[in-house]
Amino acid sequence: MMIRKRQLLVLLATCLGGSLPGASAAQDDDETASAAIENRFYVSPMASYTLADSDRGTDDGIGGTLVVGKMFGSQFGIELEAVYSSYDLDRGGESATLVGGGLRGVLFPSMGNYYGVLGLGYGRFEDHPGADPEYDSALITLGLGYLVGPFDFIASGISVRAEAALRTDAHSRDQTADSINNALNEGLFSLGLLIPLGPAEKPLPPPEPEPVQVVEAVADTDGDGVIDDADQCPDTSPDTTVDGQGCPPPPPACESGAGGVELAGCAPGQTLVLHGVNFEFDEATLTRNATSLLDQVVFALEEAPQIRVEIGGHTDARGSDAYNQELSERRAQSVVGYLIGQGIAAERLEAVGYGEVAPVADNETDEGRERNRRVELRIIE
Repeated sequence: MMIRKRQLLVLLATCLGGSLPGASAAQDDDETASAAIENRFYVSPMASYTLADSDRGTDDGIGGTLVVGKMFGSQFGIELEAVYSSYDLDRGGESATLVGGGLRGVLFPSMGNYYGVLGLGYGRFEDHPGADPEYDSALITLGLGYLVGPFDFIASGISVRAEAALRTDAHSRDQTADSINNALNEGLFSLGLLIPLGPAEKPLPPPEPEPVQVVEAVADTDGDGVIDDADQCPDTSPDTTVDGQGCPPPPPACESGAGGVELAGCAPGQTLVLHGVNFEFDEATLTRNATSLLDQVVFALEEAPQIRVEIGGHTDARGSDAYNQELSERRAQSVVGYLIGQGIAAERLEAVGYGEVAPVADNETDEGRERNRRVELRIIE
């Protein structure tokens, strides 16, 4: 009965669809046979059995295939093959032979050790009983294969290789009178070994863990956040705000300047000159600029309610002593009156006029006289 292409494909699927010896074990192994040849060269000798096309005048034959291949990754490879088949003749006589070679591609899908084969090659037929006893032809191979393994009985990663394929050509000749056709459609079954060449690629070792750095605990006895080795004030309480040396910040300065008036750091007896607190010429009336500066004094006194102060008025040396004394008293009282008007308790304030008796500069110059005309704030308690 003539073997048709469709029948051969059904036969291929039947042969490879079942469980080959060792197939389930190979699927369950940590390393499949396809992974064992990843990115490697290999050689594969196989014995073959040919299920001959009955209308070619030949019986089934035997032969062999030698493959040299290279995998690119673990799914795709290219192979060079040399093939030989010897066929008995239906009507006696010597056997016919096929010698050829070609290029094959193999593809491993995501189903483990199964793979597909597609090959294109050249074949030389000799002693064929057809119309042309000897002729050349292009060969096309389409098949399925399976690897069983890997094993280590010959070399590392070796596998058993089984294939079932359809081999055909594009040859088209009329049958002879004896009904012998040169066109080729035959089944090919191969069994052999796949032997990797060279060492397998070793996976990169995992990076070594970073060494654990042991950090010694540092002591902070007073709990202020600064370690003892750097703490210059080791006895502060934990709730104290400290600087980088572990010390509380210094108390506010006792000062009067462009930044305002600060009394919190003042001690009894300390005196501040209220620069800019001026009066109308020869009067005790405060200028507008003076009142804005005195507002800073009001704020400072409110921030330090425990402080009592003396407001001292001073003049330059022009005019009589009596006049200057009286003018300085009025001016001091004018400042006290303004502070009281802004809410400062009168018992915290004392007005004193010093006249010209306490100069701080030379009364012979305009600059000196201007410095001597001043209002001072002195801490009483």
